[in-house]
Amino acid sequence: MKKLLALALMLLLLLTAAGALADGNTEALMAVAVSELGYSATKGGYSKYGEWGGNAYGEWCSEFVSWCVSRADEVYGLSMLGADYPMQTSCEDGAAWFASQGRYITTSGTLKNAGEQFYLSDGVSVADRPYVPQPGDLIYIEWYKYNRLDHVGIVEFVTQEADGGYTVHTIEGNNHILGPTPSVVARYSYALDDPSIRGYGVQESGLVGTTLTTGSSGESVAAFQRQLKDLGFYDGDCAGKFGKATATAVKNYQKSKGLPQTGEADVATLRALAADIRARELAAEASAQARAQQKAAEMLESAKEAIASSWFGEFDPLVEETAWARLMEDITVLNVNNNEKVYLSDGPNGSRKTTDEHRGFFYGESVAVRVLDEQDGWTKIEAYNDCDELEVGWVRPGRLKTVTPNQEYGLIVDKMTQRLYIYKEGKLLTTLLISTGTTSGSNSDYNETASGEFLLCSATGGFWSGNLWCDQAIRFNGGDLLHLVPAIVSSDGTVKDYSICESALGSRASHGCIRVQRVANEDGYNHQWIWDNLRSKKNVKLIVWDDDGRKLERLDDGESVYYNPDGGKKYHADARCSSVRSVYLPMTAISYGELTRYPYTQLTPCGTCGAPERPETVDAWNDAIDRAYEELGIEQ
Repeated sequence: MKKLLALALMLLLLLTAAGALADGNTEALMAVAVSELGYSATKGGYSKYGEWGGNAYGEWCSEFVSWCVSRADEVYGLSMLGADYPMQTSCEDGAAWFASQGRYITTSGTLKNAGEQFYLSDGVSVADRPYVPQPGDLIYIEWYKYNRLDHVGIVEFVTQEADGGYTVHTIEGNNHILGPTPSVVARYSYALDDPSIRGYGVQESGLVGTTLTTGSSGESVAAFQRQLKDLGFYDGDCAGKFGKATATAVKNYQKSKGLPQTGEADVATLRALAADIRARELAAEASAQARAQQKAAEMLESAKEAIASSWFGEFDPLVEETAWARLMEDITVLNVNNNEKVYLSDGPNGSRKTTDEHRGFFYGESVAVRVLDEQDGWTKIEAYNDCDELEVGWVRPGRLKTVTPNQEYGLIVDKMTQRLYIYKEGKLLTTLLISTGTTSGSNSDYNETASGEFLLCSATGGFWSGNLWCDQAIRFNGGDLLHLVPAIVSSDGTVKDYSICESALGSRASHGCIRVQRVANEDGYNHQWIWDNLRSKKNVKLIVWDDDGRKLERLDDGESVYYNPDGGKKYHADARCSSVRSVYLPMTAISYGELTRYPYTQLTPCGTCGAPERPETVDAWNDAIDRAYEELGIEQ
């Protein structure tokens, strides 16, 4: 009977382990680790893991673990290294990283330079109830009694034996004690109370706390200080030293919670702190979701209008054949000078449609219009007006003409990504950063760059816009021009400061014109190239691609984005984004999916390197687009 019970318990633990393996990250890591079983270092000590970590003939247990994590990220499209697991080349550094995350659990129940560890769920000491590791946890081992960690492996699963004890099953590389020689990747097992086990780097956060007091130090103190700072009780450096300032902050927090003001991070204090941090996390995540839903709701009607009009639809500017075909299509324009306005009639009778300052007309010669109907010698047309709204009206047929675009060059501006694409003879030459019209502020309807199709019509050169000098301007729609990113000019006219406007490239910032980057990109292109090569060309087509009614790109949750943990407000697509000071480069990687979780809920996308929109924003926006199609009765 006892044997049957033991077998049942073992089966239960194995099933539990299998359930944990259903977690995508753990399952991916285990799949990679299992595939490496049997790998052997050479007699000289060479290993591919050591080479990957920077020391081909060095000890490689830590490197094996990090290599497996990195490989799982690569194969399965995840982003665990640096987020769920450290990039470790030593066991001590790896354990310290887990401690900084509050995810290192010792077997002794105490943390070096700190105090007792206990479970936050019920306050029970880890010494009284040893932690049972889970699949995907890292196991840290000390062999040589030098008060330092010597070895690390990956926990595969745990079983319970007939006598009630637990056995931890692992996959490890370079185990010198259990062998064989040369060192290999192999499976090993340990009793849970094996004296060589020192602790575990765990995957679940918020499991344990550590009592801290004046004189405590290390990563656990730094993590504690960051939590106090998040809650507004501490404004010092989170350097990992528990001194007078930290003790004062603890007392203030304890007072706010009605706890004894000891100035020590005891069980009651840390449990309360963990609850407050979790509540803050949930509130921040809920707020991010609410912002996304509100933003999506606000764009629903404009999305329906854009979808119903069918001016643009979806196409990929990187697909050269499709983009070039659109650029080469003939367009219909109004047969008057490019700075003249043609006012529309509300019917085929010559009656003026509107007297609104920015509506009821289109500029001649450069603005594409679409013919909808003909009646009584009049033609019904539509196009995007100065406020980026589709407007419909009537004109005399003699006021229209068809133009064949320039067959050598073409331009596409994507308002969603704030990028300009330059094509030559069917090939995409390059992509440049731009700023189109802002959609915020009291004049947002007028400032937004009109969508549609246009012809570059006249090179006007430099002009002033308030205190901004805008150079190398080429007209495409009345007062809207394609020009160099503006400069603020000193009072004596000798110094031009481009930095402010350049920092906004990649986001909406203009008054309707299209600002183009000044600094040459890696292909050697910038606005100077456009000015030199296109200003004298006739009928170069410019498509300004509207963003209304279009779905946003949704990255896989495991793909990496980057941020500066030292006060950065944005996240980036490039770890070395040019908008960030070099002292903070390269930035820290987090997974795209982590943006939905605190403390990353306040980060906003960087326009300079083209960071994607936040995940919850993308999801809410795309759901609204689906709803728009559904309400219109149009199939996508």
